[in-house]
Amino acid sequence: MTWFAFATASALLSAAAALLQKKVLFRLTPLEFSFILSAVILLFSLFVPVTTDIFSVPAASMVILLLKSVLGGIAFLCVMHALQKNQISSALPLLGITPAAAALLSLPVLGESLRPWEWIGVGLMMAGSYTLELRPNQSLLRPFRHIASTRSYYYIYAAVALFAVSSVADRLLLSGYRITPPVVLFYQHVVYCAIFGAQLLLRRRSLRAVFSGGKEYLVPIACIALITLAYRYTQLEATRLASVALVLAVKRTSILYATVAGGLLFKDERITIKTVAGILIVASGFIILREIG
Repeated sequence: MTWFAFATASALLSAAAALLQKKVLFRLTPLEFSFILSAVILLFSLFVPVTTDIFSVPAASMVILLLKSVLGGIAFLCVMHALQKNQISSALPLLGITPAAAALLSLPVLGESLRPWEWIGVGLMMAGSYTLELRPNQSLLRPFRHIASTRSYYYIYAAVALFAVSSVADRLLLSGYRITPPVVLFYQHVVYCAIFGAQLLLRRRSLRAVFSGGKEYLVPIACIALITLAYRYTQLEATRLASVALVLAVKRTSILYATVAGGLLFKDERITIKTVAGILIVASGFIILREIG
């Protein structure tokens, strides 16, 4: 059950990071915030090349690592856009479908299949996402239409797909190629800085000006960076020990913590029904764990 402890720690840290991210996104654009955050995390990660041989990664593994980092970076930016444009208690629960996407992708790529009770747990996560969009005295089909037609949710759907692919690649790197989590994280944040910085330059934004504009938020961003580094590391450790879908299922319990805390902190609407949706998603994690010995 060591993987479960790592995944639970990742969930708690992820929820804390989401709350802080929402507050900073009131002041900075998603791209500016993502670049500054990645740069600070990379700064905190400089101990890795000092203590580990980062050049011993085989060429095939490096290609997978770099490609999955690009996908993960784009997914993270999509989540930041979603957090900025939506209430936190609306945006985050939709990420609950990530384990289902990862489970479906893991089957052909890694040969990992879920048992019947585990599939029920994944299905319950989907039910939680459906409940999130329920409105009083409206058609039962309304949540499907709303989820499909709300443009600001498209960022979440893109993130779900990209996170699923990225997470499966993590499993392949950690278990298949035996790359250590610190090395994966170091290269990942190098890539994040590169792609976010490149996007800013393409928009003719000076990187110095971006840092200058965000310097008054460096303290909260530094806190977010430490928390983010911690939740990404614990998620990778969990992924090294268990299947991708199971780790993501437990990791997404962060949805409940962030939905309740964020709903109260930012005075979101319909917090009760959103909390019920979050509970459904969290309960699915325990159902998934039913057959874990």
